[in-house]
Amino acid sequence: MSDENKIAILLVDDEIINLENVGHFLSRKGFVVTTAASGEEAIELLQHSHFDLVVTDFKMHDIDGVQVMKTAKKLHPEIEVIIVTGYATVNSAVDAMAQGAFYYLSKPIKLKELLTLVTRATEKTLLRWEISRLKQRINAQKETTQFIGQNPEILKLKDSIAHFSQLDCNILITGDTGTGKELVAKIIYELSPRANRRFLPLNCGAMTEELMQNELFGHEKDAYTDAGSMRLGLLESANGGVILFDEIGEMPLSMQVRLLRVLQDRKIIRVGGTEEISIDVRILAATHRNLKDEVEKGTFRQDLFYRLNVVHLHIPPLRERKDDIPLLVNYFLAKFAPSDGVIKGISPEALLRLQEHDFPGNARELENTIERSLALCDDSEIKIHHLPPDINQNIPVSKPSFYPTEPNKSLEENEREYILSVLKNVDGNKTKAAKIIGIDRVSLWRKLKKYNKLSSNR
Repeated sequence: MSDENKIAILLVDDEIINLENVGHFLSRKGFVVTTAASGEEAIELLQHSHFDLVVTDFKMHDIDGVQVMKTAKKLHPEIEVIIVTGYATVNSAVDAMAQGAFYYLSKPIKLKELLTLVTRATEKTLLRWEISRLKQRINAQKETTQFIGQNPEILKLKDSIAHFSQLDCNILITGDTGTGKELVAKIIYELSPRANRRFLPLNCGAMTEELMQNELFGHEKDAYTDAGSMRLGLLESANGGVILFDEIGEMPLSMQVRLLRVLQDRKIIRVGGTEEISIDVRILAATHRNLKDEVEKGTFRQDLFYRLNVVHLHIPPLRERKDDIPLLVNYFLAKFAPSDGVIKGISPEALLRLQEHDFPGNARELENTIERSLALCDDSEIKIHHLPPDINQNIPVSKPSFYPTEPNKSLEENEREYILSVLKNVDGNKTKAAKIIGIDRVSLWRKLKKYNKLSSNR
């Protein structure tokens, strides 16, 4: 069983001998055990790491076990806590249970009894894992995270995402700014076996080299001025999960060397430390740059490029898939619908104008355009004059096309394809589709009935 699937226990006790003995016992039983010699240290660990169970002493010199439990529950509401004490009374046990403790155990600890309690608590955790995993899979198939598009290249991309999300390999995601690289990474995470762990996107272009080193690797106490306590880095705190290195092409060369060692050895050393710490994270990377060109320029390490480029997913720019613009427009119209649920439409002329625009900012620019246009729209639909100035230019507008149409098809056939496309985009929700199209639900039902008759007569 890999560490990512093992139960993580935080063991808290200011009596070092007890801490070491119980920690060693639980480790031999297959649990991943982290120890804290004080309540303060325990709270620090809880703020930066994931645990499934806390076993804490009640009476400690600084912060007692009840306060540790309250902090644990506040940070991670579903975490289980077992309180151990040499001051056990019926009243204190009842009080601890009422405040959220899984159980209350008296000292001296009977290891067999402790193991029984830990096993019962972890059975509850494993059940919660399974429920969470099922919810993640269900949500991934719904509209929590979607990559909108039916262009042939986008359909190929979706197939690749579904396939490679199940494999625990590094993936390099490329595409122009605004194409949805972080969105693709999030979908990969949600569909992966690591979906019950953390997803941490890190923008490499938004941090200095020193800050990036500290954020990624953490530091030991007194590693530098103002480092008053030990701090876990993102690589360590995301253990078992997924990290996205967004804009990886902006990473300084010295940090590229350190990241390469992590990919090779799966170990880190905190700043100011000497001990190697094993980690298990899946690495995704994204960039708008051509990393092959950056390798030739000497600004990106070739060996790191090959390590990251195990699988390459490229997102085409919006100008190369303009047939997806109507789908995206309808999606954004529904997304930014007001609280009363009334979804505004878009005029054929305005939609055509959007399809004629190259969108250098890609889907993100289109999303901002729709949100802005809706804010300015005082009508039932967005018209050309509601569009931004750079799109609303004085150019002739040709015959409007709602969705990609073929000149040899009849108006009825084009209408049928448009309506079926809208229905597909809203997962068959006829009420929502009717609002987007601009007709009532009964009219939509009649049209669908007519289309079925036409199909059966062919």
